[in-house]
Amino acid sequence: MNIIAIAAWLAGLVGFGLLVGGVALIHVPTAFIIAGLGLIGWAWLADKAAARAQFKRNPEGG
Repeated sequence: MNIIAIAAWLAGLVGFGLLVGGVALIHVPTAFIIAGLGLIGWAWLADKAAARAQFKRNPEGG
């Protein structure tokens, strides 16, 4: 992983935290809903990336 990828990951993490924190200042239950949806989305993206990495590891098939 290069420095740009690490910086992008950290910026996304900080942005997500600030989003949830800002919503929590307005309405706490909504912040929990947004946090849950964000984590579900993150898990979906991580699952797709893991499947793609596993597929690339065995290019011959089978």
